[in-house]
Amino acid sequence: MNMKSILPALASLSLALLLPANADSPRVLPAGTLPGDQRLAPPKDLNGYFPFTPPTSKEEWNKRVEYVRRQILVSQGLWPMPTKTPLNAVIHGKIELPEYTVEKVYFESAPGFFVTGNLYRPKNVKSKVPGVMFAHGHWKDARLSEETNARLMQEIATGQERFEQGGRSRFQSMCVQLARMGCVVWQWDMLSDSDAVQFSRSVVHTFAKQRPEMNTTENWGLYSPQAEAHLQSIMGLQSLNSVRSLDFLLSLPEVDPERTAITGASGGGTQTMLLAAMDPRMKLSFPAVMVSTAMQGGCTCESSSLLRVNTGNIEFAGLFAPKPQGMTTANDWTKEMSTKGFPELQQLYKFLGTPNNVMLQRGEYFPHNYNAVTRSAFYTWLNRHFKTGAEGTGHRARLRAAQTRATLPSGTKSIPRRKPRIPISNAAC
Repeated sequence: MNMKSILPALASLSLALLLPANADSPRVLPAGTLPGDQRLAPPKDLNGYFPFTPPTSKEEWNKRVEYVRRQILVSQGLWPMPTKTPLNAVIHGKIELPEYTVEKVYFESAPGFFVTGNLYRPKNVKSKVPGVMFAHGHWKDARLSEETNARLMQEIATGQERFEQGGRSRFQSMCVQLARMGCVVWQWDMLSDSDAVQFSRSVVHTFAKQRPEMNTTENWGLYSPQAEAHLQSIMGLQSLNSVRSLDFLLSLPEVDPERTAITGASGGGTQTMLLAAMDPRMKLSFPAVMVSTAMQGGCTCESSSLLRVNTGNIEFAGLFAPKPQGMTTANDWTKEMSTKGFPELQQLYKFLGTPNNVMLQRGEYFPHNYNAVTRSAFYTWLNRHFKTGAEGTGHRARLRAAQTRATLPSGTKSIPRRKPRIPISNAAC
C-alpha cells in the first residue's frame, strides 16, 4: 500500500473520531446491556449460596473428583506435595490413668515449624487399633480450655452437655472417651492456639489489619500479593500440618492404617473435610457444624486463593464418597442442611452404591458447638464402621457421652524445642 491510498483512509478515520456518535449506529448488545463477563459482576464472598449438583455419570464424576482435589491441593500450596522432611517427633511427659495414657507431643511439619498437641492411647493394646485425629475450631486455647461453672450449668440445663466432667473440657473429654473405646487419638493445636504460638492470633485469624510492610520485593510476608501469587497462606500451613499429623499418627506402630478417622467442628470441620478430600489414607470423616450450602468459612485460616472457585463445601465433602462420612447441624449456617446439601450428598452416595455410608446428625436446636449429643453421634458412627473396642483393648465399646476428662495438671503443655532461654509464653511470632 502506497501513501496515496493511506492518506485518504487516515483522513476518513480522523473525521469519524471528530464527529459525534450516531445513535442509530449498529450495536452488539441492546443499549444499557453489559456483556456476560464475570469480571463485571459484583465481587463474590463466602456468604452466598453454594449448591452441589450430583453426577449422572461415574466417568464424569471421577474426572470431576480429580479436578477438584487437585484444585484444593493447588490452593493450599501442596501441589506438588512439598518434600516431607523428618518429623523429629518428641513424645514426652506421659500421664498414667487407669484405662489410658496422655502424652505431650511436638514434631516438625517442616524444618523449624512445630506442630504441638496431646496423644491419647488405650492401655493393654493387643493388636492394631483405630487412629483418630481431632481438629479443634475457633475456641481459644481449645486443647487446654475449661468451661466456666456458670456456662457449664447452662449447657447441661439445655441438654447440650450431660455430665459435669464430660462438659468441663469437651476437647479433652472426646479424646478420653475415644481412648477408652480403644482408639489412639491425636489432638493437635491449630496455628496460634495453645502451644502453637509461632504465629500470633492476629496474623492467623480474621486479617484484622493490612500489613504493607510485608509487601516487599524480597522477604515478603503472608497476605501480600507476592505470597498469594505463590499460594502461600495460613490455611495452606494448617493443611500441611494436617497432612503431617496423619503422617505422625500412622508412624505409631499400634495404629491400624485401614481404620483412620478425622473429626472436628467449625474451623476444625473445614480441616476435616479438606484432609479427607486431599489424602486417600483417611478412611472415615466426620466434619461437624461446617458443611453447608451457605457460609463457607469466615476466617483467613479457612479460606485461600483459588480454593472455592466454581465449587464449595458440599462438593468438598462429596469428594470423600463412597467412604463413611457423618456430619452435623446446629442453629447456625448449617441449619438448612437437611434440605439443602445433604439430600444431594445422599444422592451421590446412592449413585456410588453406598447409601448407608453418609449420615446427618441434626441439631438445629443447639448453638454452634461440638456438644455431648454430637460427640455421642460420632462415637456411634465410628463404632459402626470401625468396631472400636472389639479389637485392640478388648473392652466393649461404651457408646455414651464422656464422663471423664484427662486430668492434665493445670498449665500442662507440650513444649516444642526453641532457642534456649526463650519461655514459650513469651515467644515472639
